[in-house]
Amino acid sequence: MGLDNEDAGKVSNSANNKSPTHHFFQNILWQQQPAIFHCGEKSTLSLNWNDIADMLHHCRKDESTEPPLFFQNGAPITDPYTLYSNNPHAAYLDGCSIIINHADFHHEKIAELCTNLQQTFPHVYANAYLTPASSHAVKAHADDRDVLVIQVKGKKKWRVYKQVPIQYPHTNEQVGKNGRQVDSSVLNGGLCFGKEIILEEGDVLYLPRGYVHEASCGESSPSFHLTCALATHDWCMSVLLSETIRQTLDSESSDFRKALPIGPCDEYESSSSDMSLTQQLDEAMAIIQSKITALKLDQNLKAKYQIHNTQANEQRNKLIMANQSKKRKATNGIVGPDAASRLTLESSIRVSAPEERESVPIEEGRLRGLTVREETMPILMNMLTKLKSDPGLIVVVKDMRDLVDTTDTLQKETELVCDFTLLSFARCCVELGAIAVVERDSN
Repeated sequence: MGLDNEDAGKVSNSANNKSPTHHFFQNILWQQQPAIFHCGEKSTLSLNWNDIADMLHHCRKDESTEPPLFFQNGAPITDPYTLYSNNPHAAYLDGCSIIINHADFHHEKIAELCTNLQQTFPHVYANAYLTPASSHAVKAHADDRDVLVIQVKGKKKWRVYKQVPIQYPHTNEQVGKNGRQVDSSVLNGGLCFGKEIILEEGDVLYLPRGYVHEASCGESSPSFHLTCALATHDWCMSVLLSETIRQTLDSESSDFRKALPIGPCDEYESSSSDMSLTQQLDEAMAIIQSKITALKLDQNLKAKYQIHNTQANEQRNKLIMANQSKKRKATNGIVGPDAASRLTLESSIRVSAPEERESVPIEEGRLRGLTVREETMPILMNMLTKLKSDPGLIVVVKDMRDLVDTTDTLQKETELVCDFTLLSFARCCVELGAIAVVERDSN
């Protein structure tokens, strides 16, 4: 199953005069097979590394939502506070992938994307995945929802397996999660699209519920992608009907809330109810047949959509209002967490003075140092040494690679230090007080 690369190219290029919705449903088998859409310059979403850094900061500080999750080559980091003080930039420098659940609660552009998609799909939310070069976030698994994977920055390799272990799985049936193993027959059963695929910036991958997949980064650059979730397990007939039956019986009589007369001994069964199990079932079925109609199911499903969307929109509007307030609020400081949160690739930095460094309070038990992955540590330490060697040296964050001499033996390795690595390193150093932000002259 699945479109091969040639067919995928035809799908993505045939939408010139059609709406995206018409194109999507006319050119794929909805809920049945994966597909690739090459959007190119007409990308669904445009975010730069500064936007992504701001999203990570918002997620870290927003106590009303889940904190960021850290994974190192498929293994979750169980104590992110001790290792990284929950700082996603520090975790990234150590080679961790960062997962942000409900990224639409942490960046306005992602919130707008999900709201727009809800004009087509009943409810949409987005999870974000930031993965360093030569790494991967999670192991092969299947999801209980259909997803649209949007490659925003960099490239990522994907393996989508042909064999579907459980058709249209519910939450407790997701293989590769919560101890449920992916059978070897799935991993050896061939790939959709005929081979491993590479998503480039602007590409969109549609994955129906149940397809096992895994993704990894190449050696040249990091990847940032969004997974827009369409929670189709919540919209299926079996779930809707079971929820409606329960709601109807519970509201009809409290007797249906009682435990059934089924136990390990006769005394329990005889004392539990005056009615037999058959009688209770007959009474329940009569209520179900008389009160549960297609109209009622339709109303319940639409009410469910409305509840989800109202809650999501409240959180997204809260984000927008907070960002507007932030833009109006004056900020001060050249070292410490607040200064670090304002740092961009275009910011100028210098080594901090001793008094500036000491002005940054460090939480008890936390060191001022960082843990940096082996591949990039020599280059980053070389840059920091160059800054410290000249207190008068000022450099723009995105130009920090220029601090490595062209004759230096590390020059060949500087390509491993991407822009986001530079930004993460600078933000961490500013937060810890080792580097100071050079504020622009307001004149």
